[in-house]
Amino acid sequence: MMRYVLLALCVAPLFGCGGGNARCDMRPSTPQCTDWRGSITPTWITQEALCKTLSGTGVGGMFASGETCPTADMWGGCQATQGDGSKQTNWYYKGDKYKTLADAQSKCDSGMSWIDPQ
Repeated sequence: MMRYVLLALCVAPLFGCGGGNARCDMRPSTPQCTDWRGSITPTWITQEALCKTLSGTGVGGMFASGETCPTADMWGGCQATQGDGSKQTNWYYKGDKYKTLADAQSKCDSGMSWIDPQ
């Protein structure tokens, strides 16, 4: 019986009982990386599929679960809280496309808040 309880505790976070992190890094093609913090793992299926679709375009995209976006050369990002309480952040990086902090901040949609690199 104890074996099944331990198995359930190990598997439960993979199927929605816990939260985790994932990212879609579009660099170097696009100076942007989106991460999800505290997400329920099954929602990553959609995020991973979208990221893979982007990788086949000029936008680029590399999905990684268990990781957040790197902070080196990052201006900051636009963050929204999802219905499950998780955070989605679109991070923007210094370079030709986002030359100033204001360039990066202008990418925030309504309902998103600007946050500094974390």
